Amino acid sequence: MKYPRVPTDTAIIGDPTQPRERTPITVTASSTPRQRHRRICDVHLVLLRDDHVLLTLRKGGYAAGQWQIPSGHLEAQEATPFATMREGAEEIGVHIPEGQLAFVHFMDHRAPGEDPRLGVFYQALTWDGEPYNAEPDKCGGLAWYPLNAVPGNTVPYHAAALTHITAGHVQSTFGFDPALATAART
Repeated sequence: MKYPRVPTDTAIIGDPTQPRERTPITVTASSTPRQRHRRICDVHLVLLRDDHVLLTLRKGGYAAGQWQIPSGHLEAQEATPFATMREGAEEIGVHIPEGQLAFVHFMDHRAPGEDPRLGVFYQALTWDGEPYNAEPDKCGGLAWYPLNAVPGNTVPYHAAALTHITAGHVQSTFGFDPALATAART
């Protein structure tokens, strides 16, 4: 491996035989320590069958009346694959054997008026059981839709994630206004 040559031109670095004057810098510590930003992590279970994707209909609360990929929140001390398997059992009654999830997408997303979240999407390679509505108090039903023609009333970031997954993209962002992000950094 070749490394770039270090410049020896005295016009660039000065005369290395002479002492250099150094300008002192002042570092001030804030009286209040900055807190690390934390985000909720959502896990999403993509079930595909004959070029169709399983969607569930949200009932009550956020995005009521919209279709979504079966999903839920990461619990404390839980790894994302296990959370995804747990959500599959809780929401649609399927058992996914360990090692039968494939990571397919990561999304940094934000819904209007909501805090940003991180979304991790796994596709089940195999599963045991036929999906059913295991949470009728939270879910208005489930249906298989063509992967390239999900309903117009699909949760927008879920629809975007499916488009990215179909295109083979493993990472995306959704719902961020670049102008606002730039303003927040300045």
